[in-house]
Amino acid sequence: MQPRPESRISSLEHRASTMEAQIIEMSADTAEELKAIRQDNKALFKHVQDGFQQAYDYIKQEVETRLDRIETTLSEHGDLLRQILDRLPPKQ
Repeated sequence: MQPRPESRISSLEHRASTMEAQIIEMSADTAEELKAIRQDNKALFKHVQDGFQQAYDYIKQEVETRLDRIETTLSEHGDLLRQILDRLPPKQ
């Protein structure tokens, strides 16, 4: 025994409605997940950028400190060299 056409149409409409509702819900869920992923990516990018900036600042400070030491050492050596040259007898 086959169901009447009205019952079959009603059943198809119900199935189509259910499938459409599921698609709408999945679409909304996917949109929320993508939004969360974008926010996570932005936060991760900022974290990585901050890490690079910290590393750069540290390296820059280390280089500046070493250059200051080198300049100080060169200045001290220059002073010592002048003192040594001043103690040498004049050229004839």
